[in-house]
Amino acid sequence: MADPIIEQFRAANAGLSKLVRDELAGFFGTLNLAKPEAVRNALLEFVPLLVSEYGSVAETLALDYYDELRAASGAAGIFQAAAGAASIPESAVQAKIRYLAKQLWTPDPASMLGGLLSATDKYVKQPGRDAISYNAKREGARWARVPTGAKTCSWCLVLASRDAVYLSKQSAGDRRGTGKGDAFHGDCNCAVVRIGKASDYPPGYLPDDYLAMYEAARAEAASGDIKDISAAFRRLHPDAVTDAVHTH
Repeated sequence: MADPIIEQFRAANAGLSKLVRDELAGFFGTLNLAKPEAVRNALLEFVPLLVSEYGSVAETLALDYYDELRAASGAAGIFQAAAGAASIPESAVQAKIRYLAKQLWTPDPASMLGGLLSATDKYVKQPGRDAISYNAKREGARWARVPTGAKTCSWCLVLASRDAVYLSKQSAGDRRGTGKGDAFHGDCNCAVVRIGKASDYPPGYLPDDYLAMYEAARAEAASGDIKDISAAFRRLHPDAVTDAVHTH
């Protein structure tokens, strides 16, 4: 049976994602794609504002969620989740827009929207994820990445296999990219869960199983690179992931 606090938080984030996607798609639909430079400039102004506005909502949801998880775990002492994690730099959002905007100068300029929606979803959710890891570090607790649904992508399962070892975003993979890959991707529904003691693990979270799958994929890849391991994971465990590679 799923943890109701985690599922309520997932539902709130799903609702937030829909609002963001609808607003961004609506704005994109008003732009004249025959004028690519004007479209790019409009997005450079609009999207960072969207990320800032809804990112603040994501952070607030996460702070309430963290306090609910802590209360449910029966943690001792007085502690309240607080804002303080670093925000998404506007320059990072704009750099992504400039990269995606290259598609505006192609025969199919509307193709930019898919990548833009995915990237914006990631940026909006990140303040909430950072708030949880920030407060876990403040408290001296750990946190775990918990996949959602019967299946998830290989990337998420590889990272979920690390169990509750995360004390900072650096140990999970820097969201800005460090050569080892981002901890989260666009349209990712993984939950970040505070783990103070063994009973805080949510039902259905199987880090030992994930770890065994990861170790097999790492051996198959003969590489420590997470991209190579994820590729091997898709081949070895096609029934466990949404991005399976079927070899026969």
